[in-house]
Amino acid sequence: MQYEVWVHRVLLLSIACHGVLLWRLWSQQLAGLYRYLTIFLAGEAIQAIVFLPVPIRSAQYEWIYVFSTPVLFIFAYLVVLELYRLILEDYPGIASVGRKAINWCIGLAVSLSVAYAIPEVRITTAQAPVLRIYAVIERSTVLGLLLFLVLIQLFLARYRLRLSPNRMVYATGYALYFSVVVAQDVIVTSLGIRVVSSFNLWTVVAGDLILLVGAFLLSSKGEVRVQLEAIDSSADRVRLQQQLADINRVLSRAARGRG
Repeated sequence: MQYEVWVHRVLLLSIACHGVLLWRLWSQQLAGLYRYLTIFLAGEAIQAIVFLPVPIRSAQYEWIYVFSTPVLFIFAYLVVLELYRLILEDYPGIASVGRKAINWCIGLAVSLSVAYAIPEVRITTAQAPVLRIYAVIERSTVLGLLLFLVLIQLFLARYRLRLSPNRMVYATGYALYFSVVVAQDVIVTSLGIRVVSSFNLWTVVAGDLILLVGAFLLSSKGEVRVQLEAIDSSADRVRLQQQLADINRVLSRAARGRG
């Protein structure tokens, strides 16, 4: 019974943290700019609200999770595409290749996971084969999204793009938050909701704290780009910008050639 009480409290905390960040996005007129992030956060808040009256150790809870979580990961996928668009808006050729790579890799991950799961289900006596296929597909999808979030961070570290503080918070904060979500999801789908207890709660709390930090850091004034002249040497900055411009030019020409 004590565990159920803590689950209820953590759900209330999660709803509150999502609400604070959503309010911040709307009040600072950022919801339209970060549209898919707003939709993703609203979807997670709705899922938590639906979970509130449902007993944690019940089949109903598990099925709500199974049906609602894929929808949230579709939104998460759209958030990753949105991040590529915002971060690489000055380099449309690179952004286009990045979005296509995400689409192809996620599609490939889903196809391979289905091909792997179906034969395994046929040769085992485990119950709920549909849930088994779901778990394998979900893990492949979320790990694929996490890979592209890591690539975003590596790209930012390598080329030190001049982004606004809001976009830096968005890119870094979402990567951290999604990493927590991935850790929770992989463990839950591997061990089962009934098995995972305190670890699941701690990951939710960690994600909620990331949302609160993001709510305090995001602002309408944060859309002004950071100037890096005081950080990078002039020669180094010019060299990196030229590399990006050359890569973008080659990819844009290749895209036009295929078109």
